[in-house]
Amino acid sequence: MEWRQDSGRGAVQSGVIAAVIVAVVPTVETQGFSWAATPYWWPFIALAGVLIWLIMRGGWLAAGACWVQNKDKWVNTYNLTAVDVHASGVNMMLRLQDTAGRDIGSLKLKDVQGNQKLWDLVYNGILHSMAQGTANPSEKARTILKLPGGRGLHRDGS
Repeated sequence: MEWRQDSGRGAVQSGVIAAVIVAVVPTVETQGFSWAATPYWWPFIALAGVLIWLIMRGGWLAAGACWVQNKDKWVNTYNLTAVDVHASGVNMMLRLQDTAGRDIGSLKLKDVQGNQKLWDLVYNGILHSMAQGTANPSEKARTILKLPGGRGLHRDGS
């Protein structure tokens, strides 16, 4: 089994940045910092920071011999039906779905590939599903993930 977990520092930084961005609104609106003496702005600023921190905190990913789990969602990597890669902003996202209909959601590809042993488990599961004939990734996914071509792989990898 392999896993990766966010340090939490990034979530705190995101919360602080959100609070600063929300604080810019009254600063621009009042053309200065006179808003700081008004008590009703402070809860909005704090709430923005806390909400972003809650959204960003606690990211973790784990994989075993035939499964991968992202927080409370998991898929059987040896029975995948969908393997998709798409862009979301500056990130490449990996989406996996298995024959039971479970969907892990979108994972940042750099997070999955950031731990080589974890990526090896996921990649081997994708290859197994392709060899079994249940998964047929798009050409885009094959290119980005460096997967072999064709449904139902043969022993020679073709």
